Amino acid sequence: AVLLLAPERMDTLYTALLIPLMVARYIIYRADLIHYFMYDFCYYAQVLLLIYMYKLPDNIELGKAMFSIGNGPLCIAIIMWRNSLVFHSMDKMTSMFIHILPPLVMFSRRWGDHLAKREFPLYKRIDGTILSILKDFWLGPFCLYLLWQAIYLVKTEVISKRKLEYNTDMMTSLRWLTRKKNSTSYKLISVFGEHNQLPTFVLIQAVYTLVTFLVIPLLWHSIWLHSIYLGVIFIIALANGATYYFHVFAKRYIEEIGKLVSGDKVESKI
Repeated sequence: AVLLLAPERMDTLYTALLIPLMVARYIIYRADLIHYFMYDFCYYAQVLLLIYMYKLPDNIELGKAMFSIGNGPLCIAIIMWRNSLVFHSMDKMTSMFIHILPPLVMFSRRWGDHLAKREFPLYKRIDGTILSILKDFWLGPFCLYLLWQAIYLVKTEVISKRKLEYNTDMMTSLRWLTRKKNSTSYKLISVFGEHNQLPTFVLIQAVYTLVTFLVIPLLWHSIWLHSIYLGVIFIIALANGATYYFHVFAKRYIEEIGKLVSGDKVESKI
């Protein structure tokens, strides 16, 4: 509702939700020894978005980079990580929030004037050359991604290396994805051997990020394509949530039937 009726307030809504949710997530994740997940790219993107909104709102290059990051790797991560709208779960809703709110914020900034005037052109004239489009929507955001990757590797492989080696229960994304040797993620990350899991993981993430940038110039120039794109992502998240609820309630139903059957057997013996 805020996005459609008052798009200029999306920044405020995003910030008001972000701070308490991130504080709560850190407390919970630290207690569960999974707080190193919060060094992942999606959290770094939240910091970048706050800097853009409150410190550099007139920086066109950063704005386009955040448009790419929000609608690229963050948005597609909803599909990759099977994020879902499970309204009673704070953990699932927080994960959904950090991936869907940044693209919605950038949607409101990109198309806010059109929403206010109720003008919805099929597409806007492509501005700039191919090289400038590559720079704005691929090279610029990818440089920000590489900066995060460098910071992440320094943190996990240098600063906290001994801590992580000492406490093997402390989870990072790589450890989480390779904890089960029969999983698809383990086999993919170990395709060049177990000793090359880290560089393989870094390569996979970089390729994924670049691929998700491919569609961004089209979204930048069409409110219709952008709306359909976000709508499809939202429907997928909704379907994931429905699937989750189905499995949960089906499991509970089967358990209740099992208890009733067991009870009937005991009564028959008596």
